[in-house]
Amino acid sequence: MSRRLKILHVISSWESGIGDELSEFAFRVARFGFECEICDLTRTNRRNLPDGPTTTLGLRWTCDVNAYFGIGRVLRQFRPDVVHTWDATAHSYAALHCGTRRILAEKRETDTPKGLWQNYLNRQTHRFIVPRKDDTVPTAKTVVIPPAAAPMPYSEPMQAEELLAKLDFPLVEPAGNYCPVLQPHYERSRRNDKTITHHQTPFVFGVILPLCLEHRILDALWVCESLSHVHLNYHAFFIGDGKDRETCLRYRDRWKLFSRVHFLGNRHDTHRLLPCFDALLHLSSSAEHSRTILAAMSCGVPVVALETPESREYIENGTTGVLISAEGDFRFYRRTAVKRLLHLLENKELRRTMHVAAKERVAQEFNFDTAVQRRMDVYRELT
Repeated sequence: MSRRLKILHVISSWESGIGDELSEFAFRVARFGFECEICDLTRTNRRNLPDGPTTTLGLRWTCDVNAYFGIGRVLRQFRPDVVHTWDATAHSYAALHCGTRRILAEKRETDTPKGLWQNYLNRQTHRFIVPRKDDTVPTAKTVVIPPAAAPMPYSEPMQAEELLAKLDFPLVEPAGNYCPVLQPHYERSRRNDKTITHHQTPFVFGVILPLCLEHRILDALWVCESLSHVHLNYHAFFIGDGKDRETCLRYRDRWKLFSRVHFLGNRHDTHRLLPCFDALLHLSSSAEHSRTILAAMSCGVPVVALETPESREYIENGTTGVLISAEGDFRFYRRTAVKRLLHLLENKELRRTMHVAAKERVAQEFNFDTAVQRRMDVYRELT
């Protein structure tokens, strides 16, 4: 009887957007006879970890000596057959230690390092898993595996009032008459004069990103302020935490959005909140956090996303979601985001058709079981 192959998974941070996918993947792989261990470079709350050994090294900055020696200690103790790195930082630390061990690297970042360091990583790495063809790594080492949405536990969607009551947020009446702007272009100086009664059920949409300015969190807050300007009955939930949390809170209070915009921090029950949203707003251009789009689509939640190579691959514009062009300055895509989100919230039939189309697209083209099987084939090939 052949021995079980040992796989060491290395990730830089459990909160980087890949943790849930790695958790489900390690659980599936262990069921097929592989022995897995996870090495988390950064000290986090390690939510949703699978059963099995996990090591946290406490990475404090990019070049951390303690993490450097810590991952070497893990490699000596566990003696893995394959080291599977899930992001660029984990790949760099593993490549410095592995020597003759087999390294399998997930290549997700669009801004990969260049020059001598990239050449060193290419020599040390035996296979690269890329979501699409990539010219920055040797073709002979490239394995193209499309991204996949990690399956989320099913939870019955809650109505908006029930969700607000569970999170202990009060219902708020709009400050004035609602001015619908569906087809006309949204402009503050020329607002539609027609007013209608308020929606009894508030619209609920979410933003699931770290609270960092590089992820355009302030643009999402500007969209919320614009929806308040037309007196839309809505609530926005920001899930995630980050270094710019205080800045975001300061802008929220300055724009008087504290009764409509709620910062929930990092939560372990995101899979219960996500199906309750009428839409997901995703204005980040980071490839690392683009899997949030797939998670929302797997729940049937329509996504309004900034157009990037990843979002174009996931979303069929107008069918499974809405894409916002990133061309022009920030004022352009801010106004476009307001128009597209408002049109989506007002059109219930469009949300229903996107709900069905998004779930079908994820099930057919971004199937998680297929991605797991293809990665296990790479493990066997390397060993």
